[in-house]
Amino acid sequence: MTSEPHQSMTSAAETAAALAVQIQDVRDVLRDDAVTAGIDLACVDAAVDTALAGYSDARVHGYIGVLVEREVRSTLGLFGGTEAE
Repeated sequence: MTSEPHQSMTSAAETAAALAVQIQDVRDVLRDDAVTAGIDLACVDAAVDTALAGYSDARVHGYIGVLVEREVRSTLGLFGGTEAE
C-alpha cells in the first residue's frame, strides 16, 4: 500500500510568488523607514536588490526577507522605530 503525502509539494511558481510578496513587504517597510530618516528611496531599492542577489542560490526562501531587511538596515544605518538610535 502506498501512502500519499499529507501535504502537497509547493511548486516553483508558488515559491517564487511567495518570495516576491515577502520581498515587496520588506521593501515597503524599509522605504517607509527611509522616508522618515531622510534616506533616498533609490538607495533603499538598490540595497534591497543587492542584498537579495546574495541569496539567489538559496535553497530555503522562507526567511530571506528577514535576512535582506537585516542586511539593508545595517548597510544604510536604518533603524526601525523600536530600536534605540
